[in-house]
Amino acid sequence: MLEGRLPRYYFHTENGDRIRDDQGEELAGVDAAREEAVTVLGEILRYRGASFWTTRSFSVIVTDAEGQTVVSVTASASDTAPEGWRLSEAGQ
Repeated sequence: MLEGRLPRYYFHTENGDRIRDDQGEELAGVDAAREEAVTVLGEILRYRGASFWTTRSFSVIVTDAEGQTVVSVTASASDTAPEGWRLSEAGQ
């Protein structure tokens, strides 16, 4: 990395189809890449709306300039609650 340049991160998506990010974005570091990954995922889910239910999951995989995964975030949909989840009784 050149002196004074920010690292570049690439935000690839996966929902049954893989979409590669060839442009990337310069960000201050991994923490900024994490925040951007969540923002990107939220925007995609908002755009997809009800069609998200047909794919059941969507991921944003962030890689650095060397192609190493630095973070990934996935949203998934289900018609059932997660294993072990239950609604607590009032007052508990």
